[in-house]
Amino acid sequence: MFDIMSHIANPSKYTRRYHPRHSLAQYIINQIESLELRPQDIVKQMGYPLKHTIPAYDRLRHVLSSKFLGLDGSYMDKHFTADEFLAKLFAVLEIPYQPFAEDIAQIKYGLTNDTDATPSYRLRAEVDFEFTSGAHWMSRGAASRFAQVTLPNDVAKLGKVARESVIQESICEHYQQYEGNLPYNGTIKGYRLTIEQDNHVIDRAEYGLPKSSSI
Repeated sequence: MFDIMSHIANPSKYTRRYHPRHSLAQYIINQIESLELRPQDIVKQMGYPLKHTIPAYDRLRHVLSSKFLGLDGSYMDKHFTADEFLAKLFAVLEIPYQPFAEDIAQIKYGLTNDTDATPSYRLRAEVDFEFTSGAHWMSRGAASRFAQVTLPNDVAKLGKVARESVIQESICEHYQQYEGNLPYNGTIKGYRLTIEQDNHVIDRAEYGLPKSSSI
């Protein structure tokens, strides 16, 4: 296996927001440090449109902080599959793919042979923010993260009725906490649940706002 265990002791402004949990992720972060690339520079070179800079940066950070490098399909978008995202990232960072093919194959093998390959559930609020022209992209990103709704880790293992109850309860709690309290006059319009498995979206569900009697 390729030696990828070297690391940088004191991350700079280019890498301090990444928290690697795999040695290959650490190698990638080292390369980002060497090239002095900011997250927005990386996702731009990967081909993401300007308006998708924030979610693309969120995906980059997730991949480099994931013990599976995102190959478990835990963070997807319409631009790249999990494999395509990693390959494009390698190309942008001028990292040859072949020397690390064995490491990537081992990650995939572990995922394929996982006896508990349950789908992942992600719930987000659909929020309209009134961003000003001077709002920095990082400020926009920080604001958009308020839209994420935390679900219990075992939500996928619950029965259908129990899971739906947990989702509805989570929506009510999020709405009660954030409606009228979001930055940039953010207004919650509804909620979206995305279910993913094996790098594919297998189902989606839209939820309206909680009734006042339920909150």
